[in-house]
Amino acid sequence: PLSGRIVTIISAYEKIINVCKRLRKAEKENVEEALFKWFTLQRSRNLPITGAILQAKANEFAGLFEENNFVCSNGWLDRLGSGKVVGEAASVCSSDINHWMENVWPDITRNYDEKDIFNADETGLFYKLAPNQTLKFNGEKCIGGKLSKVRITILVCAYMNGSEKQKLTVIEKSQKPRCFKNAKKLPVDYKSNEKAWMTSDLYQKYLRQWDKELARKKRKIVLLIDNCTARIEPSNLQWNKAVFLPPNTASVLQPMDQGVIRSLKCHYRKQLILRILECYDKNKDCAISFLDAVVLLEKS
Repeated sequence: PLSGRIVTIISAYEKIINVCKRLRKAEKENVEEALFKWFTLQRSRNLPITGAILQAKANEFAGLFEENNFVCSNGWLDRLGSGKVVGEAASVCSSDINHWMENVWPDITRNYDEKDIFNADETGLFYKLAPNQTLKFNGEKCIGGKLSKVRITILVCAYMNGSEKQKLTVIEKSQKPRCFKNAKKLPVDYKSNEKAWMTSDLYQKYLRQWDKELARKKRKIVLLIDNCTARIEPSNLQWNKAVFLPPNTASVLQPMDQGVIRSLKCHYRKQLILRILECYDKNKDCAISFLDAVVLLEKS
């Protein structure tokens, strides 16, 4: 999943705008100022901030300031994003993007063929969730379980035009998932982490393993990756060169953010829905195991 996912200053605010409610003007100022200062501090430390993290922190500040009627407002966060963050970020990102495209990108294309320029990024996936709106008859009570919060992280890596891709790396909490017990071979590379996150250690192991594979083929590649705390390049790579994108520019410069990951998730949801429909038609249990999920991901 979700990755899951590393976001820029701009996308963090865009996402939270869609998940909040209303806050009266008289109650907003302390929370707004504290939230903005906290956000600025975390970004200066190059830490990833998602919309959900920002929302949780806003609620925490509201509790500290005893704003008992606090409920985030779409309009408030929209104004906060536009006035305090997005305008500044846009100018910084534009400058960094232009510099990168004019000075770094030409060197990459001179030294590497297009087929040897890769991009990798991770994303979170709530793998049991289909589209989240359930239809019912008028007057019918809605009976059923809560939405699943089982989340995994997926590392997606492909070369520029997408015709060659690395096997998906999937990260979950369990070291040995029970559903894998009788599986002879997994269609993905599986890793575990207590929070189902990508860590710097997992990332370095991934790069070292890939470097060994490239050495056998005597093939040198360049890997474009976003700039975050999990991205620490091992010092002994010989065939795999990592190039870091400037901070807060991934949503513009990174190919995975230009529709690749979105397409993967859409195809996964389609496969999941087809699986559910098949179960309905055959009057079978529709429970989706983690093994089912990785098989569907490989087909997506």
